[in-house]
Amino acid sequence: MIDIQSSPLELQKAITALRQGQGRTAEFLRLKNEIKVFQNSRLESTYKDLLEDKGMRAACRFFLDQLYCTHDVSTRDHQVERVLPKLEKLLPGGAVDTVKKVIYMDYLAELLDDEITLFINEKDFNSDNSLKEIAYMEAFRKQGQFDLREQQILLVREVGESLRKLMRLPFLRPLMKMTRGAAQKANLEDFHDFLSQGLDAFASLERPTLFFQLIQEREMSILEGIRQGTLSKFP
Repeated sequence: MIDIQSSPLELQKAITALRQGQGRTAEFLRLKNEIKVFQNSRLESTYKDLLEDKGMRAACRFFLDQLYCTHDVSTRDHQVERVLPKLEKLLPGGAVDTVKKVIYMDYLAELLDDEITLFINEKDFNSDNSLKEIAYMEAFRKQGQFDLREQQILLVREVGESLRKLMRLPFLRPLMKMTRGAAQKANLEDFHDFLSQGLDAFASLERPTLFFQLIQEREMSILEGIRQGTLSKFP
């Protein structure tokens, strides 16, 4: 049973297995990718104002480009699996906890994408071979998993605040810059870039309380609208 109590390495291995899609059909993988593209586009639209705000843009882009992304991150996944055992020994407890939260949030996103893909594929919600917004919402509502989705939303604030706390460690960002060359030589460049971009994004975040409040309020409102069947279009 994979949950928040699982180790970072267990979580990452579960993510890798879900992304590889072993035993899944080509149609399933095509549909899952279409769902990811659809969701990423929806988030770009919902948070257009934050993406245009210079004090919030970098943090917003980190979530969209690194966590709820559509590109292939298999190289990063394998690098994370390689380095996690060493990181858990080298990093302070607070930093390990932050890494774990980031990985768990990634796991939830991948798991929920996998499950809604299964549901849509089995129920033939995309019978005309294209994913429609209203069909997605209906599948989302009937498939459920609202508790996990609420947990996913709340984790955005937790992860963001944890990353900001790491900024108080004076050595961390300089260390990331100093170790970039070593990361390249060790074939850990994707993972290093992921961490560096996350730290830089949240170091530059202005009005963090407002940023996380806006995301949480919007996503919870969307979730409740889908649950009640009152939402006909994503904001």
